[in-house]
Amino acid sequence: MFLESSRQATFLNITPIRLIKLFVTFIAFVFIVVMRLIAIITFLLFHSVSYGQDMPVTKIDLQVWAKINLNVKQFRNGDPIRYVASNDEWINCHAEGIPAYCYYNNDARNGNAYGAIYNWFAMADSRGLAPEGFRVANDIDWAILYNFLKRGINNYQDQGVSAIKLKSAYSWSEGGNGEDQYGMSILPGGCRLLNGTFDGIGNSVGLWSRDTITYYGYSKSNAYSSYNTYFQANMNDMLFKKENTRTGFYVRCIYGNEPLIMNNVEQNLTEYEIYQKKLNENLKQHKTNGKNSKEKKKKNGN
Repeated sequence: MFLESSRQATFLNITPIRLIKLFVTFIAFVFIVVMRLIAIITFLLFHSVSYGQDMPVTKIDLQVWAKINLNVKQFRNGDPIRYVASNDEWINCHAEGIPAYCYYNNDARNGNAYGAIYNWFAMADSRGLAPEGFRVANDIDWAILYNFLKRGINNYQDQGVSAIKLKSAYSWSEGGNGEDQYGMSILPGGCRLLNGTFDGIGNSVGLWSRDTITYYGYSKSNAYSSYNTYFQANMNDMLFKKENTRTGFYVRCIYGNEPLIMNNVEQNLTEYEIYQKKLNENLKQHKTNGKNSKEKKKKNGN
């Protein structure tokens, strides 16, 4: 039977060896196609849903920051975030503790330029707003960055020039463009107020600062007391402030995991003591890492 098949193959000018080669080539082709399909499916499932957004980064001292504001429509686990356009619905989401996002003036083009605006409940949701491997920048992250910029967190515009170093070199009104020395490119995307109206585009921007207190509580009171990092056209420094008249800000991510939940000892501390304790611990670790990095470079002759 094999002889008969060989004769038929030969009759068609296809020798058994050539037939085997064609079969191997076909298997290889199928394998490549299948692997490409698996790669595409993996990308769609894990990159688009779990990661949510490509996140170009810039290294500033020992920190790795995202270069752009967050613009995702779902949490890290794939659950959708409610898009809210109307003022009434925005007010209701805040009152009911519902995570929500929007674009400035409900224009998706502003989302492409500035990112999405999120309410506190979306920013602090335990499902995770930031892409895998990142977290929403918290007050300690901002404090370390501020410390690197040779200043401390303060509320006085004449005490530093951190905003000039971080703001983009375009789009700011009143001559408020920055130098963008580190690639952060902070743009004046404005914010959304408690009553649902939009304010400040071209002149200011608020970025949520995930304060260490809200890691331990998800409540309306925390939504009113959480901080934001605020930039304004006519200010050389960035402000670290909290206010309950603005409830929608942008999010800037930093590379790293979420801080650990506080221990039993910390539960007896006041909110301010918790913040100061963690701030000092992180600043101390930051200085240690910097010292080790310098010693390593010196040892390597750099």
